[in-house]
Amino acid sequence: ARVKTEIPSRCGGSNGRSSLSASIQGLPLNLSGVWLSRAYNMAIRSYDVLAIVGDEHNLGHFGSVTFVLAVAYFGTLISASQLLIRLTRYVHRWHTQWILYLGLVVHLSVRTLTWSIFCWILVTKQKNWENLTAILLSLPEFIFLSAYILLLFHWLEILIFSRQQFVFATKQSFHKSWQRVFMISHMACYTALLVFYIIFLARGLGTSRSFYFRVLVIAESAANFALPAFHIAVWIYYSFRLAGFAFTSEFAAKTVAWMHCIVTLWSTGRLLRGTVLLAGVARIEQLSPVAYSMVMVLVLLATEFLPIIFTLDFNLIEVLLHGEEATPLTESS
Repeated sequence: ARVKTEIPSRCGGSNGRSSLSASIQGLPLNLSGVWLSRAYNMAIRSYDVLAIVGDEHNLGHFGSVTFVLAVAYFGTLISASQLLIRLTRYVHRWHTQWILYLGLVVHLSVRTLTWSIFCWILVTKQKNWENLTAILLSLPEFIFLSAYILLLFHWLEILIFSRQQFVFATKQSFHKSWQRVFMISHMACYTALLVFYIIFLARGLGTSRSFYFRVLVIAESAANFALPAFHIAVWIYYSFRLAGFAFTSEFAAKTVAWMHCIVTLWSTGRLLRGTVLLAGVARIEQLSPVAYSMVMVLVLLATEFLPIIFTLDFNLIEVLLHGEEATPLTESS
């Protein structure tokens, strides 16, 4: 009775009761709901680099780092392109490794274009580029995730068939199976991404476009956590499942060790990237231009440059090809 008499007087009569009822209905039902609600709120507030899409003057927070990143990505792009051309002399096109390095070349090309455009916008003080910058910022993230997924499947193939096991019959059948899964899933993913871009360019069909980028950030964060979790779970499972089987050769043991290091580096970068997106440590409104530039460079160095640079080592090509239907190649062969 006391609640019924006090609420109308303090909150404005029946309107106060209705607002209180709405707020009560919005409360999480249990503790897990509270944590899910907090995670969701962190995700939708964490625009990270995507926060600049709707506000071009925030590009000033990047400053000269746009030029530095454009040059750095361009230099890495040249190295990756040279490696792709060199690799073509040893393997046929649409070979697993050829597709992997082609994806890295495309990713580096888009990143170089993105930071070059940002630098040009800052110098010329151009306006109305939010649509293009939105696409240029989100597309390479998914291309990089595609390369990471391809590397995970290839690592799994090497991990299994480096031992004298009878879990899977032949390498060729396993290879075709995961290739089929990879192609179907990525066709669906990029079709959905294309639909997203069409809706975004159409200004959300009357809906705020920021909602679609919130969905994109959540999807990207989920992938950045789910894929490393898949890597860890599969590694633990097959470590026990294949523990009693000997390696096929000493080179096979070294191959697995190499691949563990490379994939672990990529997984660590993805976990860091997902943490940055969820935690929102790089939100522009909370950081000074200098601090934001430093965070940007450090995040890109740890999540993209280091994994790519280590993967561009041509000596790694023999290790990666060991998991294919072909035999390891050398430059003299």
